[in-house]
Amino acid sequence: MLAAAAGLQCSPLTPDCTGVDLDITGTREVREDFPCVKVQVKSWSVPRESGGSWRYGGLTEKRFNALAGPRRIPRFLFLVIVPPEVSEYSYADEDFLRLGRAAYWVSLAGHAKLTEPSCERRVPVLVPRQNLLTVKSLTSLCEDADLEEGPSDA
Repeated sequence: MLAAAAGLQCSPLTPDCTGVDLDITGTREVREDFPCVKVQVKSWSVPRESGGSWRYGGLTEKRFNALAGPRRIPRFLFLVIVPPEVSEYSYADEDFLRLGRAAYWVSLAGHAKLTEPSCERRVPVLVPRQNLLTVKSLTSLCEDADLEEGPSDA
C-alpha cells in the first residue's frame, strides 16, 4: 500500500529463495538509473522495545546473512508490528482503509555476516522506532539506494 502511494513498483518474489520478499523499484530515473531495493518483511504481534528500538528476535542466522553486509542493491528488513488479533489488522469504511499498527525499517549493511549460519539459530536485531516506514521514508530508501544506511532525512 505504501509503495503504491509513493508511486513505486512493488513485486513479490516467490518462492523466497534468497531472503528477499519484495523488490521495490522507482518509476523515474534517479542518478541515471531506476532505483531499486530488496526487502525482507517480518510481522510481529508481541513487540518488545529496548532503548528506543524494537528488539526483534525472530530472524534466523541465514536470513540475517541475506541482509547483512554491503550489497550492490541495498537490502532492508521491514518489521511490521501487527495487532495480536488477525481481525484487527485492517479497518475499512467509505472514507478510509487503515492498517492496524505500523511498519519500521532497518539496514543491516553495516553488520558482518555470520560464519556458518543456521536456520535453527536466531539473531536479535534492533529496529529503531524512529525508522517508521511512511510514503516519504520508503521513497527516500529507494532514491537513496546507493547509500548503505538508508535515507538521510527519513
